[in-house]
Amino acid sequence: MPSRASRPRLAALRGSGDNAGMNILLNGEARALTAPVTVDQLLAAEGLGERRVAVEINGEIVPRGRHALTALTEGDKVEIVHALGGG
Repeated sequence: MPSRASRPRLAALRGSGDNAGMNILLNGEARALTAPVTVDQLLAAEGLGERRVAVEINGEIVPRGRHALTALTEGDKVEIVHALGGG
């Protein structure tokens, strides 16, 4: 899960007080974003654009090939999980 220090990366996705904003839950934390935002854009803002991650929206896995096509909507519950290497 991103630390609180990483939140400024989402500044480009945050609403500016107009009606173009929306709220989602990202890994259990409330987030305000501008609309529309795709899964790809959210991953890039979180610094996870190049990482192998699993993304779930409202309990359903979003295949990697659909990340650029899948827009988030108001109230979505998004879970991002990335594998940690080890041995």
